[in-house]
Amino acid sequence: MVTRTNLGGGVGISFDRTKFEKLAGPFNEWPSLLCPQCGEITLEQKIERFESFASLELRETAASVDQDAEESDPFGFFYGELKCPRLPCGNRHIVVGEWSLDWGPSSIKGSEDDPYLVGYSVRHILPELPLIELPQGAPEDLHATIASASRVLLSDPNAAANRIRSAIECLLTHKRVKKFAINKKGKRVRLSTHDRIELFKQMNEPAGVQLMAMKWIGNAGSHESEAIPLDHALNGIEHFARALELVYDPRERELQKRAAQIIKAKGKAPRS
Repeated sequence: MVTRTNLGGGVGISFDRTKFEKLAGPFNEWPSLLCPQCGEITLEQKIERFESFASLELRETAASVDQDAEESDPFGFFYGELKCPRLPCGNRHIVVGEWSLDWGPSSIKGSEDDPYLVGYSVRHILPELPLIELPQGAPEDLHATIASASRVLLSDPNAAANRIRSAIECLLTHKRVKKFAINKKGKRVRLSTHDRIELFKQMNEPAGVQLMAMKWIGNAGSHESEAIPLDHALNGIEHFARALELVYDPRERELQKRAAQIIKAKGKAPRS
């Protein structure tokens, strides 16, 4: 089941990090994924797996060196289809990834009931699963950037975080935050993402704080030599989703206006 997370009321931005955490695996039972097309029923999976060349070579080499050695466990890749069983829908996704007999939080090998229990880890799903349900009024460029982040999230969290960082620039441009400034030498220079967020904070500080958090995670995705954990990338995306809610929630201005009126009237009911 898809968890629809409302990050603070209003427009109800939907960001379901749980499904991506489960798909990253390793898991031995396929997560239930609600069809993103019709939203009515769980996708059904049809999976084929094969042992990789590296696994075959490793086991053959080990056997040739020591005939009495314990045979190493196979591992490899899988591919398949996730399909909506509803005939009026028929939505399909292609899925690929890796499998092994080592699975679980402690890399437990199988179980007492089934020592050959396979653990799956999804790396790609096409078309990509929705990452953030964007609100009305969001620019079209933002839709494409978010989709590209979802496309690589499970295979390359660094790239996904970097693409969400690009989405910040798209959002700032849509809110007409300036890209250039005149420096002390009188030259026109391009403002960094950091500087643009600081300018945006003057317009919407709560949203700016959320964008700044995502910006730092995006920086790590761009510049760190080591891969950032999926959880770290998801944290950043969650901050970005919250910023979207703060920016595009039409109730925000209405509530601020009402609060000012109530304070001014000291709580007295308005005259009809």
